[in-house]
Amino acid sequence: MKKLLLCSFLTLTAASAFAQFQTPGTGVRWTLAQLAAASGSNVVLTGPGTYAVNGNLRLSPNDTLTIATNATLRLTASAQVMVDGVLLVNPRDSVKITAQVSSAPFHSLAFSATSQGSRLRKTIVEYGGGIRIVDNDLLLDSCVVRYQVARIGTASTNSGAISPSGGAPRILNCRIYENARSGVLSPANRNTSPVIQNCVFRNNDTENSNYPQINLGIGGATPIVIEGCQVIGGSYNMAGGVSVSNLLGAAGTTQARIRQNRIANNRYGIALLGAGISAVITRNVIENNNINPNANTGGSGINLQGGATLTGVASRNVLRGNLWGVTVLRAAAANPGPTMSFGDASSTDSLNVGLNQFYNNGNGGQVYDFYLNMPDNMLAQNNDWGTNSAAVAESHIVHQVDQPSLGLLNFMPMRPTTVLATHRANPVLALAAYPNPVRTALTLHLPTDFPAALNLRNALGQVVYAAEAAPSNGQLTVPVGQLPQGLYVLAVTQQGHTATAKVVVGE
Repeated sequence: MKKLLLCSFLTLTAASAFAQFQTPGTGVRWTLAQLAAASGSNVVLTGPGTYAVNGNLRLSPNDTLTIATNATLRLTASAQVMVDGVLLVNPRDSVKITAQVSSAPFHSLAFSATSQGSRLRKTIVEYGGGIRIVDNDLLLDSCVVRYQVARIGTASTNSGAISPSGGAPRILNCRIYENARSGVLSPANRNTSPVIQNCVFRNNDTENSNYPQINLGIGGATPIVIEGCQVIGGSYNMAGGVSVSNLLGAAGTTQARIRQNRIANNRYGIALLGAGISAVITRNVIENNNINPNANTGGSGINLQGGATLTGVASRNVLRGNLWGVTVLRAAAANPGPTMSFGDASSTDSLNVGLNQFYNNGNGGQVYDFYLNMPDNMLAQNNDWGTNSAAVAESHIVHQVDQPSLGLLNFMPMRPTTVLATHRANPVLALAAYPNPVRTALTLHLPTDFPAALNLRNALGQVVYAAEAAPSNGQLTVPVGQLPQGLYVLAVTQQGHTATAKVVVGE
């Protein structure tokens, strides 16, 4: 599900032989105006706040370039900006780094290990060959990275719009979309631990060439974090959602924390591949990852493929509308397979509690909420299978009961279902409320955008929330953060049909 990429960033030189300018490295703090006025500079002021960069530009160690006002930098074709010093971008509105001609992209924006302390805020980077980050904890905050290419002519630039190699860069509140391959890529052979929070990834892999939107290799000393993001596909049926892999068998353990994301409309949702991975996958909505009709090569909400050192927990997730809910495979026939837990009723670990919702996953007319495609046993206790019938839940699981050569998925006890049941007059109307239990906001997914009436009552029958609203893309939100902990009953009425569900607040 992921292409193996061996990335090397030891040299950051562009191939072009045109004009180059390098700051002297004397500890000067530059502005763009000063840079344009410097002797021999290839930076030219072409209009108010607009600068042409007519060749390679290198910010030397010890030098700092500060951009604190709105500005546009237009780079000539194949030019590279190399940052060995410190680049500080924090404008009032935005700074745009773009190509002089959109059809002639610049080479890249590259940060080396000596550029520690660099920060890009409110920066738009477009029509280039990506942002390269080597052994650096670069901060990107509230940035837009779009329209990055994977090659210029016959020369490859990179396979990620943002490509960290080593270090623990922070990518926060960014929008990353319509790039040729992955939105964020780290290599298979260098320890890299990006923190990616509150970002939107949409329709990356415009080459449609089997790249996930977030494509990460082995981690470093700190955990990889993917949190509060939207990873939305739909346009390119080879594009996956999120992949974390150790395909070279590197020593050590890659820690991954994948939390509170919405991952939808991709070829697959989350894939963990290889050995030495310890993951916490919690409170995600993983839905409708079904855009590639070939169920033999994708479509899993969560796919685990590896050995016994692929471990961790998956809890409080919603998995629905995927071709497969969860698929688990051994990496090698002679070795035990992944040991991740989807819920252990005997565990004292507050994360290992199950509480996942599995429903409406399937293909070929069959429901596949969990496919244990290996001979090893797994736990998936205390989960909501969209039914209160163990026999129905069993019919949605493929394991030893179906094929004696497979392991046994222990899914009992089940959690009483909280998936919204609908009026019998319209049995195909599917609604859901998640996460459940909930702390701050309950998301409702309705089948249409017709107005809906919402009514939430506490255990005493008192109305604590009532509203009428039209969903957006089938979704509505019910705020519950100010409510006391406890059990509530939600009623939703839409187009004459009413559905109810029990909602637990504060667990």
